[in-house]
Amino acid sequence: MNYSTIAIPYKEPIDAAVYPCAESVGTIVYSHGLFSSKDAYKINQIAPALHDNGYTVISFSYGYTRHYTTGNPLTIALPQCALELNAVIEFAANNYNPNLHIIGSSMGGAIALYYLAIMPYIFSIKSLSLIATPVHLQHLVRAIAPQGISGMYVSVGEYIIDAQSLQQMDNIELIKHIPRVDVPVCIIHGQNDDVVPVSHAYDLQKHLCVPHTMHIIPDGDHTLTLQKHVTLILQYIMSWLKLHP
Repeated sequence: MNYSTIAIPYKEPIDAAVYPCAESVGTIVYSHGLFSSKDAYKINQIAPALHDNGYTVISFSYGYTRHYTTGNPLTIALPQCALELNAVIEFAANNYNPNLHIIGSSMGGAIALYYLAIMPYIFSIKSLSLIATPVHLQHLVRAIAPQGISGMYVSVGEYIIDAQSLQQMDNIELIKHIPRVDVPVCIIHGQNDDVVPVSHAYDLQKHLCVPHTMHIIPDGDHTLTLQKHVTLILQYIMSWLKLHP
């Protein structure tokens, strides 16, 4: 795997891991989950197989992740994350096969939905695959801050999150914008997800106005990191990619 740094003009460079495929049939951009990074377990597990099937794969870290180790508060703002996703997609289109696909995991899927539904984009995005993705962000905020949002910061395990960015997330009614998504969607969700309940997947399906498919993994939790689950995820995504070259 080759690592490269993508420089974007309005922010510090975005750190990315790239699996380049010389004669690719498309380029996949992976959007990671809330407390994850470009080195997320699932993409590391499936990227080699995606590459071997002819895809260049780019996994990147959202800007807030640089504060994982500094002790500074994380500002997790969907609009800013969507701009960073756009920068990576632009990089992918300009440097690799411009037939693009997005895979989003958990919060990374919500960012991808926000991007496709709300932001104007000019790129050829052929498909979107979503893994354990929340569409009711208020539910996610409650999970992050069960005692409510007060003060300047919210502590979540080893992290401190800027309270204002959480409040902004709480005010975004993502589900209302889903009908504007114009890219075919593959929904993958665990039946036993106790972080983002499977009802989110069904609500997403109800609001989509594009071709889509849904796979509910009967014994799947939120992480879906068991090898059998990773194998299923790869199978579902590969089938979807082949339908939308």
